[in-house]
Amino acid sequence: MRDHNARIEDVREFWNANPCGSDLAHAEDRKAYFDEHERIRYTIEPHIPEVARFAEYRDKSVLEIGCGIGCDGLQFARNGARYTGVDLTPAGVATTRERFEIYGVPGQFEQADAEALRFDDAAFDHVYSFGVIHHSPRTEAIVDQIHRVLKPGGTLCVMVYNRTSINYYVEIMFLRKLFRLTLHLPFMPRLLSLFGFSREKLERHRALLRERPHMTKAEWISMNTDGPDCPLAKVYSASEAKQLFAQFEDVRTEVRHFDRGHWSFIGKLMPDAFAKWLGRRWGWHRMVYARKAA
Repeated sequence: MRDHNARIEDVREFWNANPCGSDLAHAEDRKAYFDEHERIRYTIEPHIPEVARFAEYRDKSVLEIGCGIGCDGLQFARNGARYTGVDLTPAGVATTRERFEIYGVPGQFEQADAEALRFDDAAFDHVYSFGVIHHSPRTEAIVDQIHRVLKPGGTLCVMVYNRTSINYYVEIMFLRKLFRLTLHLPFMPRLLSLFGFSREKLERHRALLRERPHMTKAEWISMNTDGPDCPLAKVYSASEAKQLFAQFEDVRTEVRHFDRGHWSFIGKLMPDAFAKWLGRRWGWHRMVYARKAA
């Protein structure tokens, strides 16, 4: 039974209007924009190249589920992979295609619902998906599709949000709940913005709290992950992630990424080594690695 009311149409509409990571860069020239975006993405999340291992798939067929605006996909293709990227949104596909064309790198792109992929069985050597499938109303269906399109012996690398994280237990389920009632005061968004928080997002949270004073747990989690209007986001513990991918072999998980940007001035004072240590123990990104039986 689903614990949410989100539809795939809601998910498509939100991400089409808010392509993931598109607000990281601001250069007007498009190549400069993509260069800036890549630099900032891998500065904020330096673990991505480590876990994705872009250089290991030369001459392999790689499918990315949720190509976003093409940053990770470009790295696979630059390193010689036969890359195919799918995205639920037309904006994601168009921007990824533009990015590849600017750099003169080959790739295939398709707008698709990953709950029902149109590729043949056993079409890919590797499937990669970073922060995508937990936004689907039917995440299990996407996992079934990954299993179907992977070749025997094929591998996967998937990131989902981590339930056993500082983000979830401390930020979302404690601090934000503790402070949400203060948002009923009209001056609070302006006051909190002085500490580095987005006033626009706080104002939207304030409006939604007034509109939906009795929201469900699923709604609360979703609106506190990727913005107040995010229709759906799920979180997974290690056991839940392993159960989700139970049809695969050699399933293992690890966690990465403590986002200091969520902690205002405290985060700025935190040493890199300590932030990395927190990320490896209670990070927001639960990486899942597995293999399809040969």
